[in-house]
Formats: sequence, structure tokens, C-alpha cells
Amino acid sequence: MDLQDLLDQGYTSEMDAEELEFRIAERNEHPVIQYVKMFPFEETYYNPDDVPLNEIPELLSWVPPGHDLDRPKRLHCGPVRIKGTTGEKGRMFTSCVNSRYHYLKGKNNHCWSSKCPVCLNDTCLRTGTRVEMRFTEYRLLCEKQGIDPGNVGHWILSPPQDEIRWMMQSHVWFNKYRRRLQQDLVKVGCLGGRLIFHPWRMKDCMWENGPHFHGILIGFLDTAQFLNAHPGWVIKKVHSKDQLQSVKLTMAYLATHEGIGLYERNPTSEDYTSKILNYYLPGLNSYDDPNDPKTKNRMFRYTEEDQANEVLGKGRMVGEIGSFDWLGYAMEPQFSQICDNYFGVLANNMIKTVGKESYRVTRTCIHCEGTLNVFSGTCDQCGEAASHIFENKVRTFARDAPW
Repeated sequence: MDLQDLLDQGYTSEMDAEELEFRIAERNEHPVIQYVKMFPFEETYYNPDDVPLNEIPELLSWVPPGHDLDRPKRLHCGPVRIKGTTGEKGRMFTSCVNSRYHYLKGKNNHCWSSKCPVCLNDTCLRTGTRVEMRFTEYRLLCEKQGIDPGNVGHWILSPPQDEIRWMMQSHVWFNKYRRRLQQDLVKVGCLGGRLIFHPWRMKDCMWENGPHFHGILIGFLDTAQFLNAHPGWVIKKVHSKDQLQSVKLTMAYLATHEGIGLYERNPTSEDYTSKILNYYLPGLNSYDDPNDPKTKNRMFRYTEEDQANEVLGKGRMVGEIGSFDWLGYAMEPQFSQICDNYFGVLANNMIKTVGKESYRVTRTCIHCEGTLNVFSGTCDQCGEAASHIFENKVRTFARDAPW
């Protein structure tokens, strides 16, 4: 008997309490994440000529995803429980109202950072979804104009190891190196895409140094021409005879063990006046553009905790910040992270948003189209309809934008 037969018969089987609590608490992580958390990573520092560190501009430190073990405690990442409860019975969860076998997932707070061991899995999935959306936007815009969007492929590019291990020591050098690689890929037939840097390879229960790039690229690449211009490189296409089946899942997989490059910025580059004003009044800065990672300031948003504190006459919404972490406020902006970027036809300046509308949408089950409800613990039999804010963006090629 398949799922459709069960639905036709009005099947609404419910789980017993123990199974329900187990499934709410169950975490479905990508298998690679377990390797990332379990096995050691080799040090990436490389300086065979003993160059003074003060001569290396913006020295880079490479860390694996999920390395910040204290982050979940600081930012309260993890299960959402009813206030005053500690066990699984007090966990909030989302479930299909017709049958919990259709959909069942515990609710979690997320910081949406790849540095967080708790949020890593969901962060990688969200990254994959967003990257797939960019590729889909480009394909749809091309099809509307009768342009061939080109095939999407997964490529591996391995530079000479001594060369890349030296270049990855500096933020300035690495950015130039990656930008030149993107330009050279365009010269040999790549229309655009996204590069992901992996400083390590898994070998013998350890992540050993083996820096290389993965690329989700559009177009046909002339590998012979590329290798003639880049002796010592290795370039190959994964599943060369097949079209990439899922950009989302491929990107999510690559993000599970992507290198996170951290470097120290110049202290004078941070505008602390605007930063503290934006802390008191989120969204105050007019340059806070969510499409530009350089101006994105997502940490300053009013939360439910802020609103609850306001009722009690405390918190930033009423100007009381006695518990504010001033040391963290001063130091955190000085440490920046290298960000992946799109290039070629997918670059941010090639596709523009010309219109946007937001509205709240009730979530429904993909199996029976029943409502998904949020339940406050396993004893809650009613729940409230789950919903989310949906943003409908009108996107176009920059050359066709009205401004």
C-alpha cells in the first residue's frame, strides 16, 4: 500500500508519545558533517622562506565549518522549548495536521552561520537553496529572451600545491588569485558560476592539506586551452557526461567542508558611530543592503526577547544596555571572513532586483496539502498554523533594468 492509497482511505495514523519525542529530537545531518566534527584538520600555515608575518598583508587563518563550539551557547542555537521545560516533552515542533508521518520537525533557533556546529547542517542547505535560486534566475531570464543558458557542471580545479599554499596565507593575495582564476575560466568558455575553496582533503581518518577549488560553472570549458595557460594544474569535470542533477544538493555538500578564511581588518575601517545607532534602531542605516555582504548587518534586529524586555523596562529598545558586551562589540568587527562570490553572468552587478513584494504564506504539507501547525510540546493537540514571510522579487538582467 503506497502513500496515495493511505491518503485516499483517510489514513491519519499517530505516533505514540515515545516515538514522537524521538522523531522530534532526531537530527538528520549530512554524513560529511560527522567527518568534519570527528576527525582532526591539519594546520594550513605555510611559510617555507620564513617571511616576517608583518610583511604578509591581512594574514589568513583557515578553520573548518562548525569550529566555534561556544557559539550555540552564546547565541542560544538549538531546540526551541516551552519556557520552564527541559525535557523533550516541552520541545516545540512543526507537523502536518493530517499525519505526522508526512512531516515532523522540531523547531530550532538558528544563527545561520557555518561556524556553528548546531546550525551547520541547516546553514549548508540554505546556502544550497540560495545558490540554486541564482542559477535558476539566470536560466529563466535567458529562456524568456530566447538565449541558450548553457549547461551547468561541477568542476574540480587543483593548482600547484606550493603555489596555492603560499597564496592562501594572505587575504589580499588569495582574493587576487581567485579573481584571476575566475577571469581565466571565462576566457576558456565559462559563462559564470561560483567557486568554492577547500583547503583540505580527507585521507586516512584525517583532513590533510590539499588546497583546491570546486566550481559550479555554466558553459563548456576548453580544458586543453586552460592547461596550456596553467601548467601544473589539474582540472576535471565530475560526471563529465551528465548534466548536474541538483545545484542545491551539490552546493550544500561542498559547503559542509568548505574552508572558512578569517583575517584581521584595519580598526579604522569600522564606523562604530553608525554601528551603535543601528544597534538601538535596527534598519537605521540606509546602506544596509541584504544583497551586498559588505553592508549586511543582520545581527542588529529586534527579537522577541527585545520586545519582552521592553515591557519590563529594560533592554536596548528602552536604552538600557548594562549587560551589553562592549569588548565583543569592539573586537568582533575587526575579524572578517572571506566570502564566496558569483562571477561572470551570475555576478551581482549582472542581475538586478527591480521590484519586490512581501507577504505571509501559510505552510502546507507537500503530500496532502494539509496545513502545517506549530505545536507547543507533545501534549498540544491543536497547535497554530505555521507561516513564513515570502519575498517575491522581480529580477532582470542589469542591461535591461529601467535604472
